[in-house]
Amino acid sequence: MENSSSLGMFFRDTAGCLAAKLALSRSKNEAKEISFSELAESSIFYFSAPILAKLTSDIFSKKYNINKNLMTESVKNIKNLPDHNIKNIKLAKFGQITSTFSIILPIVFAIAPVRNILTQLNCGKEKFTSVVGLNNSKNDNAKKNAKENIKKTSAKTVLSSAILLTLSSALLKTAKNNKIYKFTQPLISGIVKNFEFSKSNDLKLSHYGALIYPVSIFSYFKASRDKYEKQENARRFAITVPLLFFGEKLIEKPIYNLSDKLFNTKIIENGIIKSYNEILKMPDVIKNQYLKSKNFAYGSAFFINTFAIASAVGILNRISTKTNFEKENKKNIIVC
Repeated sequence: MENSSSLGMFFRDTAGCLAAKLALSRSKNEAKEISFSELAESSIFYFSAPILAKLTSDIFSKKYNINKNLMTESVKNIKNLPDHNIKNIKLAKFGQITSTFSIILPIVFAIAPVRNILTQLNCGKEKFTSVVGLNNSKNDNAKKNAKENIKKTSAKTVLSSAILLTLSSALLKTAKNNKIYKFTQPLISGIVKNFEFSKSNDLKLSHYGALIYPVSIFSYFKASRDKYEKQENARRFAITVPLLFFGEKLIEKPIYNLSDKLFNTKIIENGIIKSYNEILKMPDVIKNQYLKSKNFAYGSAFFINTFAIASAVGILNRISTKTNFEKENKKNIIVC
């Protein structure tokens, strides 16, 4: 898990977040929606980019006639090459990045609408309050509406990808001209610097999240089926988004500092956390002690970052939504 950010984070999401959310689900329909959303999000977030990056790396390295190995080498580390070659490497990387996310982003945006469509087809429920069991409202035309929505969602997803790919292709084509390249170079260099793929065709998760999360958040709000679902989304993202970018400082590092005090070790030094690989290479005299410290810190951070946070958000939403729904319905009954 520690050696692979994609594989590690996928297991963290499914093992922690999914388990907590399923344990707190309010109905079978909600449990099905949670399972689909979590597994689809995790799979796309952590596996689609490396797969597409590998495919597009082959395409753009051939297109710009550069060594394929340079596609996984950071531009800042590439030296002693003519400016023309550096330009081609940047354009190839830019094409790889933009084409990869031109496919990923529309799919991410489609997760929430598709989740709603599957529920419509399964049980005929279109309101969030009925999905979570607060009422039993159904729509007799739900399945018919779902079939129409499938067509619309599919068409929008394909069209969005096509537009993004076309824009990327147009920019790459015009950037071949040196004058235009000088004008667009800051944009191209900035994107390449922050989103270029590593040797494992992976991304820094904080950078990845900065690109993917806004699309996902907007999708969930747009696909909200009533005000209660919007409120639940607002609470969830208000907690999880800051943790995505600042979770390490807020949770992990304090835990590692505590672990070092408890076990008299130095797992974290100068803000850098020792990996399991580093610890396993230590002398036997201290290795076991460091492993105990690392296990305690890693396990505690894992529990808090996934199961505990997901449970806290789930409990907060469950109580708040039920309370607000019951208050509003009492008011409506009194008015009637």
